[in-house]
Amino acid sequence: MRIFFLLLFVSAMVGLHSFFYSPVQVYDIISQTPAEGFSVVYPNIRILIEPFYAFAYYLLTMERTFYTPALASWVVWIVFIAFTFCLIKRKNVKQIFCNILYSAASFATIIIFAVSLSFSGPKLQKPEKFIAIDIHSHTIVSHDNVGTMNESLEAHLKAGFDVFFNTEHNHTLGLLNFPKNDLCKIVYPGMQIATRTNGSSISVLLLSAKEFNGKDFENLYLPELIQKAHENKMLVIMPHWWKWRLNSLENLKNFGIDGFEIYNCGYRNISMKERASIIDFCKTNNLMMFGVTDWHGWGFMTDVWTVFEGSINQNIVEQLDKKPDIRVLLHRRDQSHSWIRFVFEPFSAFYYYLKSTSIKYIVSFMIWGLVLFFFFINFFKKIKSNVALVLAVLFANYALYFYTIARHYSSTNSIVFRDVIPTLLGFCVIWTVLWRLQKNEK
Repeated sequence: MRIFFLLLFVSAMVGLHSFFYSPVQVYDIISQTPAEGFSVVYPNIRILIEPFYAFAYYLLTMERTFYTPALASWVVWIVFIAFTFCLIKRKNVKQIFCNILYSAASFATIIIFAVSLSFSGPKLQKPEKFIAIDIHSHTIVSHDNVGTMNESLEAHLKAGFDVFFNTEHNHTLGLLNFPKNDLCKIVYPGMQIATRTNGSSISVLLLSAKEFNGKDFENLYLPELIQKAHENKMLVIMPHWWKWRLNSLENLKNFGIDGFEIYNCGYRNISMKERASIIDFCKTNNLMMFGVTDWHGWGFMTDVWTVFEGSINQNIVEQLDKKPDIRVLLHRRDQSHSWIRFVFEPFSAFYYYLKSTSIKYIVSFMIWGLVLFFFFINFFKKIKSNVALVLAVLFANYALYFYTIARHYSSTNSIVFRDVIPTLLGFCVIWTVLWRLQKNEK
């Protein structure tokens, strides 16, 4: 019977991959043409941990609006499978409850590790004459970031960026904690600042060639802010305009805006039609366009890079101010928004995986599947209760780690103490309870 499942599994993986395989190409979303000479490479560790890496990439490049229906579908399917398995094995009510809770907690744990561990995503390979930049990123000094300055620097370099701007929310304190030798060489000064309005607040990005005090730009209306930034030889870029839509594109142009984001890894929920309208507007009015990571430390697997021909040894802001031929390169395939896709989300995710992934990673996935099916399952049953205890201890230490790195920034960072640490401690409690329930079963 096991040999039958072995042959079925291998045949299905190879057959489906051969039938569906259509590799994702890097293309310029401004011109909608293939990016000749550009490609991506994945870190060597991927082939060693393919199932986990593939799931992490799936999560970290998902459109934000997909999370609720997609993850809800995963949970429903996991609970259904766990419940069906328990019925087949004729488990009692308590055992069914424990197994379902264990399965759901395991899935949630995998998600937490996938979004919090620093596995590198694809790295852009480009001709030497091109510079890859990211104009929008934060660190733990911002209120909603969990990544340190060193993690930001390392993540950007591993993704293939030559230069990035540190754009904390409403202050410039993050820049002070980067290595001095990298300032205005790899990491440039910037800020995402909220403007003064009569209604809802709107933020813009300030990009500078030299260090500045963010307090000098507080409490200004948008036209005043843009004028003052230009007087200080800064560039002003509108981030994820589609999130707010509080000013028309025309008004922003009249205020003096220098450019727009047209792709943001944190806010991918913009239709192709709307993105095309922003691109056309920028072309017509000679405004710059950018694709950005909006890095917040929650894992880092970017699928977009802004590139132009230039030199990393020259002032980046001055080069941008000359309006170079900017390309926004994307390594991504559009996915269905259909409700049918979300009903069968685990299977849809597997379909997209087979469609996009090269054969060497498929082989790694198959090897892991065989190991788990034929060897690890029986071993896992023996250590199941101990795994729960190990995870409880791990989550407790993980919470302590975040307390250690965030306690110095409690005046500006809120998400770590409000959300991250309580969540981690909550999982510590869940796994402790599961450990005790399993001990009582014995």
